[in-house]
Amino acid sequence: NRQPYSEAMKTRTVDALLASAEHVIHLGDAQAGSDVVSQLGAAKDPRVRPFLWSLVDRRLVYEQALTAITWQKNPDDLPRLALILARDPQLAMLPYHLRNAYGAPAIPVLEEALRRSDQVRLQTNCARELINEGRPSGYAFVAEAIEQNRPDKRELIQSVRDRFAELRYADDAAMLAFVKQRAKGN
Repeated sequence: NRQPYSEAMKTRTVDALLASAEHVIHLGDAQAGSDVVSQLGAAKDPRVRPFLWSLVDRRLVYEQALTAITWQKNPDDLPRLALILARDPQLAMLPYHLRNAYGAPAIPVLEEALRRSDQVRLQTNCARELINEGRPSGYAFVAEAIEQNRPDKRELIQSVRDRFAELRYADDAAMLAFVKQRAKGN
C-alpha cells in the first residue's frame, strides 16, 4: 500500500541529503557516511552525480561513492570508472557493480582488469562477472586456476557451479573440461 512520493517530495529529500551529506561524512561515523551516500546514489537527480564524483576526487567514503555512481547508470561515467579500476586494483567490489550497471559495455573494462591486475581478489571478481556474461576470458581464467591449483581455484569452481546446476557435483577434471570448452567460445 505504499504510495509513490511526489516529485516535490523527492526533490526536497535530495535537497536535505545534499545539504547534510558533507556534515554527516565529516562526523567520522563511517556507517552514517556510507548510508547518506547510498541514499544519494539511489536518487535519480542530476545534482547527485557531481557530488558523488567530488567525494571520489577527495577520497571520502570512496568505495561507497564509486558504487553509488554505478547506480546512476550513466554511460558517461564508465570510462572514468575504468581508469579508476586500472589505477586502484584494491577495488575488488567494482567489477560486480560495473557489469550490473553497464552490462555489455563494461565487458572490455573487466577483461582489461583481468589481464592487467596482479590482485587475485580483483581478478577473481572480474572472472566471475565475465562468466556471468558467458565470456571465454572468464572461463579461461578458471581453467588456468584449476590447472595451476591456485588458492582461488575453489571459489572460481563454485562460481561456475552456481551458474550451471548440472555441474553441481562435477569433479575437478569434469570442471576443467567444461571451462576449457567454454574458453574456446563454445
